[in-house]
Amino acid sequence: MHAKNRYNAYMKQITIRKVSERGLALARRMAKEQDVPLNEVLRNAVEKGLGLARSNGLEVYAGDSDFGPEWEHYLEKDLNRIDPEIWR
Repeated sequence: MHAKNRYNAYMKQITIRKVSERGLALARRMAKEQDVPLNEVLRNAVEKGLGLARSNGLEVYAGDSDFGPEWEHYLEKDLNRIDPEIWR
């Protein structure tokens, strides 16, 4: 079975009625901004609302972390250093 067909075998089609104009307008705007189909925005919103939001597993790395004094030095000094050779 083709990978796309296997993926779709687990997906069901439904119809949602009585969506507010405001909600639909926001979803359309988000789809346009993200350059994705409206269906993807709506599907993600439903899954997120149900607590089924997809994860890439990288959220464990989000937020404040302590990478040690070398990292702090890099952030404070090296990252903000301007190399005059670049601006010639």
